[in-house]
Amino acid sequence: MVVRLANNFRVTRGKNEKPSYAQALQQSTYLPQSAKLLAWSLFLFFFIENGTIGLVPKQFYFVYRNMRISDFLLYGLTLYALFNVKEYSVLFRSRAFIIPKLLISYLLFQFVFSSILYEYNIIEFFFRLKGMWMCFLVFPFLLLLKRGGLGYLIKLMLPVAVISNMLYILSAITGIAFLPDIGIAEQSLPGGLKVFRVYGGTFYGELFFLGFIYLWITKKFRAYQALLAILFIVPHILAFGRSAWVYFSLTIVTILIWYALKERKFRSVLRQIVIVALLAGGLIYAFINFVPQSEYLISAIDARVSQGQEDLKYKEGTYGSRLANIAAMLTLWENNNIFLGIGMHPLWVVNPVTVQESVYAWGFSDVGWASVLLAYGLIGFILAVLFQIYYFVVAVKIVKNTQQYDILILLVLVLISKLFFDSVINYSYMGLTVGLWGFWSVSISIAALVYKYEFPNEEFKL
Repeated sequence: MVVRLANNFRVTRGKNEKPSYAQALQQSTYLPQSAKLLAWSLFLFFFIENGTIGLVPKQFYFVYRNMRISDFLLYGLTLYALFNVKEYSVLFRSRAFIIPKLLISYLLFQFVFSSILYEYNIIEFFFRLKGMWMCFLVFPFLLLLKRGGLGYLIKLMLPVAVISNMLYILSAITGIAFLPDIGIAEQSLPGGLKVFRVYGGTFYGELFFLGFIYLWITKKFRAYQALLAILFIVPHILAFGRSAWVYFSLTIVTILIWYALKERKFRSVLRQIVIVALLAGGLIYAFINFVPQSEYLISAIDARVSQGQEDLKYKEGTYGSRLANIAAMLTLWENNNIFLGIGMHPLWVVNPVTVQESVYAWGFSDVGWASVLLAYGLIGFILAVLFQIYYFVVAVKIVKNTQQYDILILLVLVLISKLFFDSVINYSYMGLTVGLWGFWSVSISIAALVYKYEFPNEEFKL
């Protein structure tokens, strides 16, 4: 009788128990002001950093010397997120978040170590290494996910992504910079072909492109979204970046294979093939009919592919220079502190003067694993390898066991693709996703993985 009463009490208590604040947020459409303000702050940081549209002259963003408004936003967001760490304490203390915390701690140590080693002004050096401190964005992202504000941030970024991608296409076709903070270079290709290569300026259009494909495969195909997907991928075709072409193909294949294995239905696989075929057909049609000089550009794309094949075969061009950079950096590492490396060398933030410095400067920015080994020594390199292996294994387990097809799973799939691509495919010899500037490029994916690790059965609604 006592046992029955106790069981009844547990059942009754479970039914009458109010949902937690986080669960209530996920079940409702209400978004608190704190989440909106956090999303706006993140949006403004990325908007200013990318200098995307140029609605405001970029000089307006500078406050003092090389310090911009976005710098203060970065430091403010980090402090704010750490101040409110109790709000996402479960994520902060998660076992899946240990390695990023170790890496950030090691970067802080290297910063102090390097400032002393090179007798560099610690304050000036701090502000010059902003790219590295962008790793700290993982904390605001964790807080944003806990507050349910990711969807709001996406809505803020979409209009800017649309406009910037349109301006990027115009810049790539004409060679005129329609965006303020992009680089344009004319490149000669085999057969006497010349193209304009544009660097920067798409404002995360690649994530929107992959997001649409993910939605079509897992949810429902919507024809009007195909126009946006084509808009977001055309700039990356016109960028003539062979690594980017392979990466996008790999990510799409990863999503296709994952969903096919999850559903295990012939109709699902057939549906996936039809969707990708429709996108490919629409892309080809739009490229031929709406992009000026499309025949010339198609010939240039073919020439770019053949150029890469020749570079790989004869170890020439950019590929050959990377091999030389690896040898130079390994020699420098062997002749310095093997365990701690040369630290955060001032050369990263000061223009090289001699030919030897130019070789090292190019190598630092162009070859991932060797630059990490040289800069952070064996300790930093081992941490980066652990990051690579651990997150790949955990990410695969999450997407294998999940029952939801939400936006966070897409971010985890993107992380899987990037980790695999950087490890064994990337022609830039990345080897590691963690680089000189840490792991800032995958901060949002790390936050998504940690969230899914702790709340595997919760569907994250936008």
